[in-house]
Amino acid sequence: MSGGRSEREVRAIRDALIQHQNWLKGHDPSTGAQRADLSFFDLSNLGLNRIALAGARLVGASLAGARLAGADLRQADLYCADISRADLTGVRMSTCDLRGLRADGVTLAGADLRGCDMRRGAMVGGHRRPAGNQDGATTFVNARMPRALLAQCRAPQVDFSGSDLAGADLSGADLSGAVLIAANLTEAKVHKTTLDGALLLGAQIDHDLRRNLERQGVDVDGTGLHPFAERMADAIAAHQLWVDHNGKLGQRLVMQRADLRGYNFTNKLLSGSVLRYSGLRGADFSGARLAMADLSYCDLREADFTSADLSGANLSGSNMAGAKLWRARLGPVDLSGDGNRLWPANLEGASLVGADLRHVSLAKARLAGANLAQIRVNASTLLGPDAPPTPGRIILSN
Repeated sequence: MSGGRSEREVRAIRDALIQHQNWLKGHDPSTGAQRADLSFFDLSNLGLNRIALAGARLVGASLAGARLAGADLRQADLYCADISRADLTGVRMSTCDLRGLRADGVTLAGADLRGCDMRRGAMVGGHRRPAGNQDGATTFVNARMPRALLAQCRAPQVDFSGSDLAGADLSGADLSGAVLIAANLTEAKVHKTTLDGALLLGAQIDHDLRRNLERQGVDVDGTGLHPFAERMADAIAAHQLWVDHNGKLGQRLVMQRADLRGYNFTNKLLSGSVLRYSGLRGADFSGARLAMADLSYCDLREADFTSADLSGANLSGSNMAGAKLWRARLGPVDLSGDGNRLWPANLEGASLVGADLRHVSLAKARLAGANLAQIRVNASTLLGPDAPPTPGRIILSN
């Protein structure tokens, strides 16, 4: 249990957990039974599967990487806490205070979060720094939450970018202004869900859900995007100077939530550029140089990357369904020049359903959580030993 913790810290955590179990059983306080207050404690990477912590105070605590599958956290106070990368599969945590929570990369498959408060929450002053988001935002970026129960949650402006919410129950939840870029919402329930101003760019949405959202007046593909297309020519020219002169001239291209649907980037020099969270559906990147560019959490459906250089590019969480990647380069970038420091292309959590991957090697790309269903491949396509399943893939001759 130590994990680098002092003996005093380990004893304090153990005693608090034991006292809390007795408190839950209704034991007399004179026996030492009391509600656990582990606020600001470091509980990261601990094995606490099926632990009973209902009503516990965990304000500002770090549970990053902890194993809490099947735990009971109902009505727990996790204000400004950190549960990123933790395993909370099947956890019960209804009506918890999750304001300011950092939950990036968390696993909450089948979890019960009904009625949780996920609004912004930050701590001002004080001598102890909380483990959660310092800016007060609540984030579930790239979280795995299939079949989770989020009914009646207060989650305005929460960031669910790239999260798997397939089959989740969002009924009656307030998701106004929420960021759902490239999230998987297939078969999600949105009965009486408030989605005013929500950003759904590149989200995976089935036909019935799309029709339901559009009936509510939700702009599934464009809400929240900024019209940067008229400025792109100058921005690209400045970026080329920045690349050619090692950052001493020009300006790096950095844009977020840009509306660049259908834009022509053919043969442009965009290495090291940042276009994350942008709408790039149908954009033409054929022949473009995009080495180490950041295109994460973008809508890249039907985009054309024919013969583009995507070496070391970040495409994590992006929706690339139907994209053309014929002869695109997706190998690593050799940062040291001697092969000791390789920067791989990142497609973790990306949707490549129906994408054209002929003459493409993903053997050294990061593919954890990617959806490779119905991809178009040929004998020259290399996916590597760690590639996820490719159901329904279409094998072509050229």
